[in-house]
Order: sequence, then C-alpha cells, then structure tokens
Amino acid sequence: MKNQLLHLSERLRASFWVIPAIMMTMAILLAQGFLAIDQHWNIEHLPGFGWLRLRDPDSARALLSTIAGSTITVAGTVFSITTVALTLASNQFGPRLVRNFIRDRRTQVSLGIFLATFVYALLVMRGIDTSVSDNRHTLTVSFALLMALACIAYLIYFIHNVAQSIQIDNITFNINREFRAALENIYPTEDCRDSRYYRMDLRELNLGEDALSVRAHKEGYIQRIDRQLLIDWAHKHQCCIRLEIHPGAFLYHWGCVARIYNPPRDIDSQTIANAIHGAITLGPQPTAEQDVIFSVRQLAQIAVRALSPGINDPFTAYTCIDRLIDGVGIVLQRPPLPNCFHDDENILRLVTSELDFADVLAAALDEIREYGRDSGVVMRHLLNALEELAEICTRKADRHAMNTLLQRLSEDCENCIEDRFDTATLKKQLATMRNTLD
Repeated sequence: MKNQLLHLSERLRASFWVIPAIMMTMAILLAQGFLAIDQHWNIEHLPGFGWLRLRDPDSARALLSTIAGSTITVAGTVFSITTVALTLASNQFGPRLVRNFIRDRRTQVSLGIFLATFVYALLVMRGIDTSVSDNRHTLTVSFALLMALACIAYLIYFIHNVAQSIQIDNITFNINREFRAALENIYPTEDCRDSRYYRMDLRELNLGEDALSVRAHKEGYIQRIDRQLLIDWAHKHQCCIRLEIHPGAFLYHWGCVARIYNPPRDIDSQTIANAIHGAITLGPQPTAEQDVIFSVRQLAQIAVRALSPGINDPFTAYTCIDRLIDGVGIVLQRPPLPNCFHDDENILRLVTSELDFADVLAAALDEIREYGRDSGVVMRHLLNALEELAEICTRKADRHAMNTLLQRLSEDCENCIEDRFDTATLKKQLATMRNTLD
C-alpha cells in the first residue's frame, strides 16, 4: 500500500492540473463561506475595520469584475511564459527535462493562485444581491482584494522562478537532488538492510526445472515493482518467482515477465499471470521511483547535447560529469542491491534482476565518452573525476568495471586525441588510475 501511495503521489506531482484544481476548489469553498459569514457577522462594527466598508453592492461588483478580468488575463500570460520555458527546455536540454519543469511546485502554485482568484471573484459577484439594501459583503470583498495582492506578489515570484529554473546550474542541481533521493531510497545503508535479502551470483542459483513462464499482456516502461506483494504471494502458494525484468526497462508485449518455479497446481495459469501483472506498474515513460538510471540519463543527455557541434558548451558537460560522478560514488559506497528475497521462514521466494555498478557506470558515462572523445579538455576533466572515484572503488567487481572503462578511454585517447600535450596528460592520468585500482 505504501508503494502504491508513493506511485500515486509521483503521478499527481507530475500533473499540471492537480494543484490548480485544489486551489480552485478551496476558492469555491471560501467564497461560499465568506458570503455566509458576512450575512451573520458585520465586520464593519469592529474597531479599526470601518475603512473596509463599501458604499453599495454595485461598487463591490465593479471591483470584483476588475479583479476577475485582470487575473484571468495575467493567468493567460503565465501559461504563455510556462509554454515558452517548456519549449526552451525541450530544445536546449532535451525532452526528458520537460518533466522537471512540469513537476515544479512553484509554477503550479503560481498558476493556481491566479485561477483561484478568478473563480473566487466570479462566485462572489454572483452571490452579491444588488436588490437588497442591507446585503453585507465587506469581508468577502476584502478577501478578494487580499487575493489580488497575492497574485501581484506571485507574478513577480513566478518570473523570478522561471529565470532561475532555466539556468543550467539550477537544472543539474535539481536533477542531482532527485538522483540522490532515489539513491537513498534504492541503495540503503548496511544498517537499514534486511538480513533476509542478499545478493548472489544468479549463475550459481538452481531453482529446478518445473517452471511456468508469465508473458506480458501489454507494452510499456516498467515504473514500479511491488516486491513485497510478490514475496507474500509466493509464500502463500509455496513457490518461487524469478523476475526477468527490472524498473526502467521497456517491456515488449510478448516479453517474458517472470518464471514461477514449482507453480501452484490448484489455480490456472491466467490467475497466476494476473497476480504477477498486478505487482508491476507499466507506463508510457520511465520514472525515478525505483529506477536510478532515470536521473542518470537526464544528466547524461544534457552533457551530450552540450558537447554537440551546434551548442559546443564544455562547461555544461563538466557540471553534468561532476554530478554524475558524485551519484556514482554513492553507489560505490553502498552495499550492492539484493536480488534474492526470503520470507519469514527463510525460504527463497523472489529472485530479481537488479542493476549493478557496471550498469550504472555505463549509463552515466558511455554517451559522454562517445561524444567527448575528440575533446582533450573534456577527457581530462572526465579522468580527473574518475581519479576521485577510483579511490573509493574497493569491491572486485567494481574495480573490473572501472578497468573496462579505462581500457575504452585509453583506446579513445590513442585514436581520437591529436594534441600531443593532451595525449601525454591523459596517458599519465590513466596510469595513475590503474595504479590506484590495482
């Protein structure tokens, strides 16, 4: 249930309409509430509040009409500015970055305050009866003025936020913050690790020959896998599930989702398939919930675009490399992800396909190495960052992944770098890293 709520929260946060819809609903309730309060309580009689009194209902309606007209006009301008920012982000940094701008709470609240003020002013205008001489509306109209002032403040804040949000340093900082949050969730520390879950070489695992294959029923990116639900189901039916997929991967409609070893004989295969599919969430695009590669690819995409001949911005690539190496360093310092999950009776119930350090390292640097191999300054910066990474690389499998990357970087330096100074510097850095790893 917790994972489902987190997934729902992630989907709602990535929607433009949720916050504005909530704020407009609150505006409707406030309009009806203030109109009711004004009919039973006269704020004008309180000391110091006499200046809020309006002369007649017509002037109140005129004021509310002005507020409603101006706020909806500015709301259209805000939508236009947002659309321009999204277009700029898509063209300059890649379409994957549009999601980050849509998720920005500050933009959503800025849109919501204008729409809420417009809705509030419309409803209050409708609730003011000009035919009744003692119809009081001081508190209601005063709150409309307060909302109009808030709109002015939020307009300035919104413009400031847009100007800040399209700066590359802020973009990479926000992506890296999401990256680190995903790492903290996916790669727990040793103290938080459940002793029933551990990692082993799956080539040494023998689950038997009696297996039932579960095929996909539709295509899409794997956004979430409820592992605990699968463990509980396998425990209930005394079987073992081996997943052939992992979060972030694209599942074809004919692909194999899982294999059920020692499948239950008292239920049919379609019921088994429905149970497995019920624990897997598919979507049109990957998310950062359980997929650490998602944020990695966002940063890598920005770096690759910065290294393209049309943009040629190595400083942006430097920033992305620093952020990527910082995140990869967290993976190095955390225990590897478990792929074998036992129940409370210490019986193996679930085997998963998890990414290792080599996969994360390849996703982070392969494209950057491919598009930056001709630039000596980019390669020097990349190797400087990798030198820092090599100092905390202690596991044998991780060192093997680093050495494989160094071998490819060495070939790139020999074949693509023409400057002799750069070549000599890069060879020296590669030798230093090999000594560190050895």
